[in-house]
Amino acid sequence: MVQQDQTASELREPGRSEREFQFLGILLQFPEEIDQAADEIQPKHISHPQARAIYENLLEQFQQNGSISRTKLMIKLQEEDFVENPEQLIERLTSGFNTRDELQPTIDLVKQHYQRHLLRRTAESLENLADRSDLTIDEYQSRAQELIFEATSETSDVEKHIFSMEEALLNSYESYVDRRHDRADVGVQSGFMTLDRVIGGFQKGHLTVIAASTSMGKTAFALNIAKNVLERDVPVGIISLEMAAPEIVDRLIIQEAEVNAWKYSQGHTNEEEDQRISRALNDMHEYPLMISDERGLNVAQIRARLRKFKARLDELGLVIIDYLQMIQLSDDSPQNTARAIGDIVLQLRNLASELDLPLILISQISRSYKNRSDQRPVLSDLRDSGNIEEIADSVVFLYRHEQTSAAAREQAEMEGTVGETDIIVAKQRTGQTGSLKLIFDDDHIRFLDPENMSIEGSMPDEG
Repeated sequence: MVQQDQTASELREPGRSEREFQFLGILLQFPEEIDQAADEIQPKHISHPQARAIYENLLEQFQQNGSISRTKLMIKLQEEDFVENPEQLIERLTSGFNTRDELQPTIDLVKQHYQRHLLRRTAESLENLADRSDLTIDEYQSRAQELIFEATSETSDVEKHIFSMEEALLNSYESYVDRRHDRADVGVQSGFMTLDRVIGGFQKGHLTVIAASTSMGKTAFALNIAKNVLERDVPVGIISLEMAAPEIVDRLIIQEAEVNAWKYSQGHTNEEEDQRISRALNDMHEYPLMISDERGLNVAQIRARLRKFKARLDELGLVIIDYLQMIQLSDDSPQNTARAIGDIVLQLRNLASELDLPLILISQISRSYKNRSDQRPVLSDLRDSGNIEEIADSVVFLYRHEQTSAAAREQAEMEGTVGETDIIVAKQRTGQTGSLKLIFDDDHIRFLDPENMSIEGSMPDEG
């Protein structure tokens, strides 16, 4: 085995460098196995500087030519003068008795050493973090969780994302059979029948953006969906970067009790309304809901909050973040704001996949729509907020014409269309697009689906 100077890592993790050079030796003896190695081992997994330099060169050869050559490696090492006596080094690497069968176990050992290194480094970082006096408990917990997550997320198994045609066909057919027999997970239903018919429910791992201009009711719409989901005992997490938790709960109570929002906020409800409020409180008491209402959170802190929610509730069925433009940019974000916001959207989409749940992100749209005669929002209205239209799995716009001007309001009152809201499904990665109508009930800060109302109205009275 190759002799090399001991690094600090080797002193703490005996055998690590030896396994790394053994890994390289197997690759040089069986160069056709480079594709398997490249799929599982990255340069960051290699601790020894010489071993890392050799592996980076082999990966560069593989990317350029689709193969590796020990001769090209030797020439490169001689040119860079990074390794003393490259010929002798390569001779030692390839003189050991190795077989192809040893490659995978050696890859596993290299990754195990790397994982232990990450955990040791995380333990040191946590110790240093605990010594800081400038952090609040919440900030400490958030950073600690982030450090632990980064260390443990490296253990993901690449094989679960690779399928043969036979495996993919089998999985697809099983899903089809489940759908045919109503056994499939069709996503979290919004509770609005007309909308669910179009989108088919909010899918796990998907990011849905609900966007509109100011005063269109996008937060009310999202909270309405949350309430509909909670009524089916599906756990919901809300990250509110604008409204306080009591305000959110007040809106849910108003929807549940069907009391006038203004009268409720002023404490001017009558006895009969108070009884409805009391019943609403009893009905809502067991809702599996968690709320964070701290402003100025960044994505890392949001991730930490959602992991707390998931631990407290055992599971999360839906997450709502209100709203995108209030998320704090990190210190290393790009200078271009639109690009930085786009990075946030990408991180949130990855977070939805990581937590395996549907995530609803509320967003403002640019004001460019005001220059158009038809002010219904379109995907290009999101461009000032990064490349949302490219990253998001679904984009749903809200548009209430009466909110665009005083004249539009008067027209709606004359025509009896006050509250009519266009719900525009502009993008849907796994479903249909199209437009539908809901009715905004201003008194109760909620949306009504004419189809739901029709079915409920046709049901016989109890008793």
